[in-house]
Amino acid sequence: MRRHPRVRQLVPLVALLVSAGLSGPSVAPIGAQASSRTARIREYVDTFTTYPFSDPNPIPVVGRIYPYFRFDGFTDVARRQAWKVIELENDYIRVLILPEIGGKVWGAVEKGTGRPFIYLNHVVKFRDIAMRGPWTSGGIEANYGIIGHTPNVSTPVEYAIRRNADGSVSAITGALDLLTMTTWRLETRLAPDQAYFTTSSTWRNGSSIEQPYYTWMTAGIPTQGDLEYVFPGTAFIGHDGEPGEWPVNVQRGRDIRWYERNDFGPYKSYHVLNGAGDFFGGFWHALDFGMARVAPRDEKPGQKIWIWGLSRQGMIWEDLLTDRDGQYTELQSGRLFNQSAEGSAFTPFKHRGFTPHRTDRWTERWMPVVGTGGFVVASAAGALNVTLAGGRLALALSPAEAIADSLVITARGRRLAARRIERAPLATWHDTVAAPGVEARDLRIVLGDERLVWDGDPGRTALDRPLTLPAGFDWGSAYGLWTKGKELMRQREYDRAIAALDSALDRDPHYVPALTDRAALAYRAMRDADARAFARRALAVDTYDGAANYYYGLASRRLGRPADARDGLEIATQTHEWRAAAYAELARMALAEGDERRAADYAAKLLADEPNDLDGLGVRLVLARRRGDAGLRTAALRAIDAADPLNAQARYEQFLRDGVPNPGMALLATLRGEMPEQQLFELAAWYLAVGERPQAQRLLEGVGQHPEALYWRAMLDSTNATALRVRANQLSPVRVLPFRPEAIAAIAAAHAAMPTAWQPTYYLALGAWHLGQVDEARTLLESVGDRPDFAPLYAARAALPGRTAAQRRADLERAGALDPHEWRYGRLLVEHLIGAGESRAAVAVAQRYLASFPRHYIIAMAAARAFMADGRAADADAILSTLRVIPFEGSAEGRALYREAKLLLAVAAMRESRWDDAARLVAEAREWPERLGAGKPYPENVDERTEDLLEADLARRRGRDGDAAVATRRRLATWGQATTGADARVLAAWRALP
Repeated sequence: MRRHPRVRQLVPLVALLVSAGLSGPSVAPIGAQASSRTARIREYVDTFTTYPFSDPNPIPVVGRIYPYFRFDGFTDVARRQAWKVIELENDYIRVLILPEIGGKVWGAVEKGTGRPFIYLNHVVKFRDIAMRGPWTSGGIEANYGIIGHTPNVSTPVEYAIRRNADGSVSAITGALDLLTMTTWRLETRLAPDQAYFTTSSTWRNGSSIEQPYYTWMTAGIPTQGDLEYVFPGTAFIGHDGEPGEWPVNVQRGRDIRWYERNDFGPYKSYHVLNGAGDFFGGFWHALDFGMARVAPRDEKPGQKIWIWGLSRQGMIWEDLLTDRDGQYTELQSGRLFNQSAEGSAFTPFKHRGFTPHRTDRWTERWMPVVGTGGFVVASAAGALNVTLAGGRLALALSPAEAIADSLVITARGRRLAARRIERAPLATWHDTVAAPGVEARDLRIVLGDERLVWDGDPGRTALDRPLTLPAGFDWGSAYGLWTKGKELMRQREYDRAIAALDSALDRDPHYVPALTDRAALAYRAMRDADARAFARRALAVDTYDGAANYYYGLASRRLGRPADARDGLEIATQTHEWRAAAYAELARMALAEGDERRAADYAAKLLADEPNDLDGLGVRLVLARRRGDAGLRTAALRAIDAADPLNAQARYEQFLRDGVPNPGMALLATLRGEMPEQQLFELAAWYLAVGERPQAQRLLEGVGQHPEALYWRAMLDSTNATALRVRANQLSPVRVLPFRPEAIAAIAAAHAAMPTAWQPTYYLALGAWHLGQVDEARTLLESVGDRPDFAPLYAARAALPGRTAAQRRADLERAGALDPHEWRYGRLLVEHLIGAGESRAAVAVAQRYLASFPRHYIIAMAAARAFMADGRAADADAILSTLRVIPFEGSAEGRALYREAKLLLAVAAMRESRWDDAARLVAEAREWPERLGAGKPYPENVDERTEDLLEADLARRRGRDGDAAVATRRRLATWGQATTGADARVLAAWRALP
């Protein structure tokens, strides 16, 4: 076992505290009463050095992030910017949250040492890493939705702060995720007498259909200080489910628990598993300091380590993401075993779905570990280190709570020793015990009533979960094809999912799971007759199938068949998976039909199955208002607030109760997140579903002058419909991206009423495209011709499947003519022309846009691509020789173009017998200028065979043919004949040399 002396950081404690913004440690004596301590919370504005993001994309991009849009503006020029900060603090730790940057836990500091145990970035440096672009490193990032770095990660979210009755303090953050129509809440809580803070997640799928299920907490920690990862497990898997060994990489003979021993290969993603533990963490042995995360394994079994990579390929990101805080690594916790990419579907580690009207909850603890020399186990009580050498057992405990308990050590089932421990939080306890003839596997150590347990025998905690798919699994069977379709559904790849499910039904037309999923997809696409037909086919096989009954009920309701709707939903309640969803839909139906007795009954049954369900509580609240029952109304409001302190409906209903004028507008004014109108749209849709049209209208009025709101209002107000639609058509369509069925229906009504107006046609096309109705979207967008003066319409139309190359070019040229100040149209046109083989035209467009945007690195990169496509490597090299790129994660294009240009120029120099120039250019091709956005990987990961071959041939042509050059030519004589891409182009030019 590695030994490390206890080393204290060679910085005065006062300086550490000043740099952390702290006033000094306050360490309680052993046995101090919890009542003498306090937890404090405050909200203030602080100024950070900030590298901001900007430039939201005006072009609709229908796909995985619709209805969101990207931001494409990043900078390496800092400015001072004010940010709202929520600070939680007690005598032991200090936690910072930035609600305007995704509600991120920005960092956490242990006050006794002044060190961060959660990475604290002293600058806000946005870089292009997240789904929508901007992302910042460090802290703890909560992800809920379809994939990591979710749409809310860098924009403002809703929040509230609370001082709780037990003396603890809380900050609650949350948002509505528009990709999945799920809501998430994260309560960060700090008690007065604990040296940890908790993060409690509440994630709810309040939509009517299954949604993708992805949730991971991403905690950044520093890498400096001889970092050891403390992760229980015997194996790891990657994003595609591929298995590997943990903690020793046998092939390389490396113990990869140690950060510095990962100095090989590219970025690392270790999803560690097959260990029975409720904790993981890291320890900086050079600092005698660490951190641990503790959560019940049934709530959070997933555990992952992310490392940028220790070559320049990864270390380039240190300066890209911070100014002075050093490199970081990520420790992540998940509900599933891995962050499954598409390939993971072909392993045991599938994607999961989120059943409608279900809520998941879990809590995690985050704590510092002080002065233990490492640790082997952690719990809410603290972290324990155990070392055994020379017949002596050394114990060290870093308490996270006040401890007054016994620690019992047994060996082979017999008591070896017991120690009474009385310590305040972070008052580290040390002791040694004589253990002659004892091995680590013999030991078991228990604190109190199993507040903390360590078992020295790894065989008792190692797990045997299978890591690979059976070799004989039949992907061509109905089950196999359905599995493919289900996996694609859960990744929002709906068109491909339909194809796979249809293949399953070709194999077995009566395969019920495929029929019910086709019903779900048809319902999502507003093809209600198809949804009902698929569900009926499934019911003809199994009349009690829960999913079939549920989607049969939903589709029947939208088709105006309420009796059939109730029939399906009533039977669906008999299946536990669908019970809450079916009762929620039944309660909505009953309320809409004015059947208050049944609505109350269904709400009660829903709440019995899913306590604190917001649909059930919302129905009760509306019933109380309708009945004029003030007591029940107050109780319902309190119940909603307890379940969801950020709930918009409760706030709105309070405004109604208090007689606030314009309650929709009043609600909007209280919202602090990005796109607050979306919360009003969501609430309006709910009120429409329960027959509360006046409330929906009030909410839509509160949105104000927004095209979507005006179309909705027109559908609900026939008297003023024309005027509302005319006004909607006059408003800017920029980043108006309809996607809700209710909005699409309202826009369809506007289109029917005003068939010659291009605005509702455009919006309806976006909605149809989003729902997978591509042919209908194309028909709609082509029907407007070139009449609209709105450039993003043409760029969107150019991206529609089925458009010819000539049509795409014309659309992009029209967009650029309408808005010559938008660089995106130029880039898109250049890319289109290159793809169409019109490189000369691409160069002309690129030069024109480069003149208009001389400092825009994305346009400069497009121009370099165009020159390379046109065979003008020297012109591309001239651009690349001075270009500075702010990269995205995995960015390598700039360096790839640079290398290809240098090699082609080297071949040209060889053709002209300019041997020194050729040698210089080949040498330059081996370089990795980091201003182009990519750092050099380890040599084993760099393919330089083309450079080697050219260098060897150059030696021959110059008459300097040594043994090494001859050997290189022999080794590479046939290489490249089957290669593609840049190497193929360079080698083709080289073979053409005389």
